[in-house]
Amino acid sequence: MRQLSLNDVRQIVTANMPYDTGFMSLAGAKFFETNTYMLVKYDTDRVPYIIYNEEGTIYTEVNKGFIRQKTVGDLMRHANYKQHGMQVPFNSLDDRVKRRASTDMISAGALEKIKGER
Repeated sequence: MRQLSLNDVRQIVTANMPYDTGFMSLAGAKFFETNTYMLVKYDTDRVPYIIYNEEGTIYTEVNKGFIRQKTVGDLMRHANYKQHGMQVPFNSLDDRVKRRASTDMISAGALEKIKGER
C-alpha cells in the first residue's frame, strides 16, 4: 500500500491555508515525520490568527473550517487515491499555488517591469 509522502502532506496543507500576504503559508505550519506517523502542527504562536480563520469570528466566517473541512478532506481523499493505486489529482492544488504566485508577482510590480522593458 502506497502512502502519502511528507511532501504531499505539505503541499496539501499549504494549498488549503487561507492566503492574504502569504505569511500563514510560509510560517503557519510545522511538519514532522517519524517511522510511524506524520504530524502537522499549526503554529499559533507565530501566526495567532490561524485560530480566528478556523473558528470564524462575529465579523467573518469566510475561512471557517479550512482545517477541519477542506484540509482534512483533501488529505483523506489523496490518501484514498494512493491506497487504491489511483492517480492523485494534484492539478487543483497546483493551480491554487500557481495563482497565488502570479498574484504575488503582480502585486510586487512584475507587470510594470515587463511593460517598461518594451
